[in-house]
Amino acid sequence: MKRIFLVLAIVTYGGPAVASQVSGHGKAIDSTIIQVDEQRIMLFGVDSVMRKQTCRLDGKPWQCWTAAVNDLQKLLDQGPVTCTTIGAPDIYGRLLAKCDVNNQSVNEQLVRQGFAVARVTETNEFASAEASARAEKTGLWQGQFVRPSDFRRAAGIFVERP
Repeated sequence: MKRIFLVLAIVTYGGPAVASQVSGHGKAIDSTIIQVDEQRIMLFGVDSVMRKQTCRLDGKPWQCWTAAVNDLQKLLDQGPVTCTTIGAPDIYGRLLAKCDVNNQSVNEQLVRQGFAVARVTETNEFASAEASARAEKTGLWQGQFVRPSDFRRAAGIFVERP
């Protein structure tokens, strides 16, 4: 009998459950990190320029990180955001997720508009959106930029998701 109560106690009080969905108003915190209510969320399958990264547009320095964050915010401003989490939170409590606004994938739209690249180490789901953006020379592709993973490596940042 004690064993049954112990199992029930572990199942019932085994720790906090990881939410499968988070919904609400979205705010762009970084080029691939949003906040919904108080929860920070990293966009699954995409990578984008870092804050200290500078791109070139028409041969001149271009603050592409600011442009990427602004584009992400425009996507989020279209309505309430619903994010479906993938896995457990990272050590900072951030969730990895696919997010939608008005039944449109925020992750895919950010890549399609050229302000993120597909993170093929996670999924190939957004590779065609990247190819379209590159062909149309939209977003980051309208100028010159270093792929975010290459920029991190050159800067001595050896984590995939800083």
